[in-house]
Amino acid sequence: MSCKRDGSIYAAKLQPSYSGVRPKLQGPNASFADFRIDGCKAHGIQGLINLFGIESPGLTASLAIAKYVEALLAEET
Repeated sequence: MSCKRDGSIYAAKLQPSYSGVRPKLQGPNASFADFRIDGCKAHGIQGLINLFGIESPGLTASLAIAKYVEALLAEET
């Protein structure tokens, strides 16, 4: 990657790409599992909501997921 002498990066040289881990919610000999949403009751940390396994159908379900997360947070207060 090309950098200027001042250490900044040339924006024209950047390319979007995927990086990271894509979580799967099924282990060996397990059936398919859809979204998993864990609130405080699952891990004991108030205000933390973990969302796992939300792949491309998550875009379609995003408003419903947001309402569910909002309800989980409301239960904690």
